[in-house]
Amino acid sequence: MYKLIKPILFKMDPEQAHGRMMRALKIVQKHPTLLSMIDRIFHYKNDMLAQDVAGIHFTNPVGLAAGFDKSCEVPKALQYSGFGALELGGITPKPQPGNPKPRMYRLPEDRALINRMGFNNIGMNKALSNLRRHSYDLPIGINVGVNKMTPYEERYQDYIKVLDTFKNDATFFTINISSPNTANLQNFHDKDEFSMLTKAIKDYRENHELSQPIFLKLTSDLELEGFKHILDPIVDTFDGVVLANTTQQRDGLQSDNRSEGGGLSGRPLFERNRDLVRWAYQQTKGTFPIIATGGIFSAEDAIEMMRNGASLVQIYSSLVYEGPGLTAKINKDIVQYLKQHGYHNVSELIGLDA
Repeated sequence: MYKLIKPILFKMDPEQAHGRMMRALKIVQKHPTLLSMIDRIFHYKNDMLAQDVAGIHFTNPVGLAAGFDKSCEVPKALQYSGFGALELGGITPKPQPGNPKPRMYRLPEDRALINRMGFNNIGMNKALSNLRRHSYDLPIGINVGVNKMTPYEERYQDYIKVLDTFKNDATFFTINISSPNTANLQNFHDKDEFSMLTKAIKDYRENHELSQPIFLKLTSDLELEGFKHILDPIVDTFDGVVLANTTQQRDGLQSDNRSEGGGLSGRPLFERNRDLVRWAYQQTKGTFPIIATGGIFSAEDAIEMMRNGASLVQIYSSLVYEGPGLTAKINKDIVQYLKQHGYHNVSELIGLDA
């Protein structure tokens, strides 16, 4: 079905096509019969895929990356689409429109996307209201961002505000310091700036009852030397790391839109992000949960990320090119791989090549 729809969607502006998909999911979300049908088509279940990571039970290792549902509008429909977890957002304290349009571009020859969305969302209070309209039986993560107009020296407080707002509803949080589309956000990768953020997170946890894991999402452009400087405080403060967000590098791209500004996602990130996963797994001796994202288009890609140290993976750009059936296909093919190689559970793959 997606092969029939894809040419029509690809004639539209990418953000317009995404809006059409969101409207369709809103319709599906209102009808139990449609949700049941979506579940039968897209949800592949097998106990070999289930594992506990950071105290959370995941029925399969393939999660939806942040950016698809920025304001918690269609999580009920997405729940039935075969994912092991959903990461919603990024969400900021106040509503903001994001950057001027156009701000999303396809790079079909490279199987990639470029976006400069700028944390467009309806704000934490309305997003929370959306989330509370339904109940869920899979982990729900909130990707936390900062408002563009927040004074520079107060940015870390934006993270705390969103944590506090969703503390009774989210299964986990991801602190996003990696978006290239919010000015100076990536400065948090600097050791001194990072210490302000970690102190704020620790202080909040000490003074409030927040039991949910907090992950940290880093940029794909992070050099290993810089990673090394902040790795210890990451492990000391957070419960896991997401490797990694978009890149601003454009080496080797073929598509006409390669010169557009913003973050590049999709296939070109795979090798770089896999190497970051392996390095982080080695440095932490396999004791720190890693979620891999970037360029995962198949079970082979997911398995390679896991064998290099990832406990879980997330996808988004690949869904644009392969369609919603990709999640079930990846999970089904992982099970086939496990059976062929004599493994009993997907967790046995973690770190085998690291």
